Amino acid sequence: MPRYLFFDDNPVSEQAGLTRTFHPSSKHPDNPIFVGERPWEGAVSPSTVLFDDEEGLFKMWYGTFAKVPGAFGTFVSCYATSSDGIQWERPELNIIEYEGSTRNNLCAVDTGGLSVLKDSHETDPMRRYKALYWGAASKPRPGASERAWMGSSGAVWGVCVAFSPDGTHWTAHPDNPVLAGTGDTQSIYGWDERYGKYIAYIRPGRPDVKGRRPGVPRRVIGRSESEDFVTWTEPVTVMVPDADDHPLAEHYVMHVSAYHGHDIGLLHLFVPSPDPLGPFWAELASSRDGIRWRRLSDHRPLIGLGEPGRFDAGMVNATSKLLEVGDELWIYYGGWKEDHGTSRQHRRMETDRQTQQRAAGIGLARVRRDGFISLDAGTEEGTLLSRRVVCHDHQLVVNARAAAGSLIAELLDESGRPIDGFRRKDCDQFDADSVTHVMTWRGRSGLEGLRGATVSVRFWLRNTDLYSFTI
Repeated sequence: MPRYLFFDDNPVSEQAGLTRTFHPSSKHPDNPIFVGERPWEGAVSPSTVLFDDEEGLFKMWYGTFAKVPGAFGTFVSCYATSSDGIQWERPELNIIEYEGSTRNNLCAVDTGGLSVLKDSHETDPMRRYKALYWGAASKPRPGASERAWMGSSGAVWGVCVAFSPDGTHWTAHPDNPVLAGTGDTQSIYGWDERYGKYIAYIRPGRPDVKGRRPGVPRRVIGRSESEDFVTWTEPVTVMVPDADDHPLAEHYVMHVSAYHGHDIGLLHLFVPSPDPLGPFWAELASSRDGIRWRRLSDHRPLIGLGEPGRFDAGMVNATSKLLEVGDELWIYYGGWKEDHGTSRQHRRMETDRQTQQRAAGIGLARVRRDGFISLDAGTEEGTLLSRRVVCHDHQLVVNARAAAGSLIAELLDESGRPIDGFRRKDCDQFDADSVTHVMTWRGRSGLEGLRGATVSVRFWLRNTDLYSFTI
């Protein structure tokens, strides 16, 4: 059933006296809700958090840094679970050895930014979970060596893939890295029915960009496709900084989620000052096709930096998916006290474990369901006429904050005439705050006689924020 949001004007035929408003997230009062505290953990940052509907469980893959036998570098990934998304447990996986013991929750090594997908599209149970990550191999794929990142150990770093039956026991693809010469950030969108392919957002390498020049960013957002999750197209640039960004701004990474007919991008802005120093934070973008994007937050942070001294004062790195939890959207993020360049000393394990663990933590940001953007009216009455839509449901449901005002609605037929029984004069005024309020007309909510019909909705608002509606 379609939900009509106001990220763009697509649901709107006419409006007057309304203002489109962006609403930033609020941070959980107990942040950070998760910090490094085990011997194999230093600074921690989440790479993927999802809610598994089959198991009724929150699952988190998070990155940290440890020296593990046989690894090319110090990137490692751990796994945690939670029943409520706030209190987390570290299951003993017995998979990877650390300091002579496998009694830990380590699940993968040489895995920077492990972006995980539980794939309902997949029929092979051994590939039910899929991952993209920045990883290493002993030699590059044929033809890729001249563009690959070469590590000090002689390993070749690039975008890698792995598969798992359970999300903890991973098998890396033998031809990793599957993409070389790209940037070192990647995020899975998942299987996209619109294109019949897997989609990922991977930073292009841009080898032609040398140095730092205003208006010529080295880091931008690219989009890549795959039919089998192994063979990926070279990333095509889809997002670059615009004229309203800082002159030296770069787009570090974008995590994209499907949300009620929109693709929602958590776009991370980085301002080298100079590179590698500088902060980054998360802003909001949206698209209807995953290719053409528009900024939604007027260049204001969706998740901003914390106050000086806080765990997230230097960097904010949101995870890959929006999670609908009750009446809210949850976004997990990694916070760092220091900026991008300064934090490298902890990532390179040049500081002691306690210092590393204090350098970062995992936070939770929350937004009202559908609550990124609203159409608002003040003391003067505003009006909204929706475009013509098909009535799919037996009720008109609104997500609105009207506790200090009022919201009234009427239904119009395909010719634009008010429908008897659903006129403005019949509507019971809504003057509360709800994400799922059912509109009524003289106490009647049922629209059974209109199901399948083409209708439009006219709203009258006063001192009200309207976030969405369904019909």
